[in-house]
Amino acid sequence: MSTQHYKHNKEYENAHGFKEDFKLSESAKTFLRRFLKGFGSGVGLFAGFKLVSALMRNPFREKFPNIPQVIMSKDCARFAAFLGLYPSLYELTLDLVQRFRGRKDDWNSGIAGGLAGLSIVVEEPTRRRVVCLFAIARAIGALLSTLVKRDKIPIIPHTDTLFFCACCSLLVYCNALKPQYLFEGYYRSVLKWSRDYTDKKLHSLFRATNDHFVTCNEVGLHKDTCTMHAIKDVLWSFPAFAKLYIPIHVTPVLVFRQKLVWQKPMKVLKSLIQNIVMSTTFLASMVMLAKYVICLLRNVQHRPPPLPGYIPAIAGFTAGLGVLFERASRRKELALFLVPHSLYALYLWAKEAGLVRHIPYSSVVLYALSMASVMHAYEREPESLSVLLHGILRYFVGKRESTVERRRREISETSM
Repeated sequence: MSTQHYKHNKEYENAHGFKEDFKLSESAKTFLRRFLKGFGSGVGLFAGFKLVSALMRNPFREKFPNIPQVIMSKDCARFAAFLGLYPSLYELTLDLVQRFRGRKDDWNSGIAGGLAGLSIVVEEPTRRRVVCLFAIARAIGALLSTLVKRDKIPIIPHTDTLFFCACCSLLVYCNALKPQYLFEGYYRSVLKWSRDYTDKKLHSLFRATNDHFVTCNEVGLHKDTCTMHAIKDVLWSFPAFAKLYIPIHVTPVLVFRQKLVWQKPMKVLKSLIQNIVMSTTFLASMVMLAKYVICLLRNVQHRPPPLPGYIPAIAGFTAGLGVLFERASRRKELALFLVPHSLYALYLWAKEAGLVRHIPYSSVVLYALSMASVMHAYEREPESLSVLLHGILRYFVGKRESTVERRRREISETSM
């Protein structure tokens, strides 16, 4: 080999190596930047959640939670580490997958989303299961929407309403007779929404064996007739449910629709008021129907407890029809909200019956598979995701790289 040829190759290798080192340096900087952004946001979210939860439990407390101690806790570090690792690993993996496959298409995001989803292994196990179930629900929703849009499956009218009713049927059954199948926090929330139900009252009324028919008055539920109590109950629950829905509807608008708020404030305000009223009516009617139908069927049967399982199941399905008060665009979201709780109940039932067994880190694998579907939808079928989820992914992961345009949504669709 000539000296000139050797020098030429050496110069090329040096230049090529410098270029690769430069790319590696840029990738490392991008990874670190994404991680720090996600980690810092995770710390803020965790501390904020702890503060808001404490205030909701006792708004007149003498002192606030020790925020520095909360931030320095191991639980906070695990939560923040996950929010830092997922977006940083996603971007790094996406770049590597594109280089390996030699093409840049929307399938790369699905592969990268699944591999990055393995980062949830750093999360606390209980919270990991909850996040996994919610990711499964979103993945199912995105998959079904995509199949319908591509004419792979037909559109069946009111499928979301029927699915919501089916989930309500299972969950009301569990609340009445099998609360051990539910997340404890969700069960406590349902008792709070019911206003007069407590675990002790439900046990005496529905679960404990007795030798005589137990009336609602005997356990201290109400002294009026069940019909009169139902009418009063739906009216009394309106203020509490309105307070619940105000932040749920207002927050996405302020975060993701700021420009529209400045341009058309009256239109936004009118839409928000309408949505809050519809959502409040939905939840108030659903809770009332679940309780009232159980009362009616119990009185018709007039037998001592325990309560037959078909009664809360029918009551739950009937209560689910309250979702018709909501606009059509929100019914799918509400059905998807119940999917994680329904899946968890079915899993615990199957585990108790010996049909399935726990596999270590199965939630990590399921979450990774779910995020593959979600991230593919984020790039390829963004309209299949809710505005809130799309906004969260855009904040942590960044803007979509796909050429597929996201369908513009009306202001009435901006609330979860």
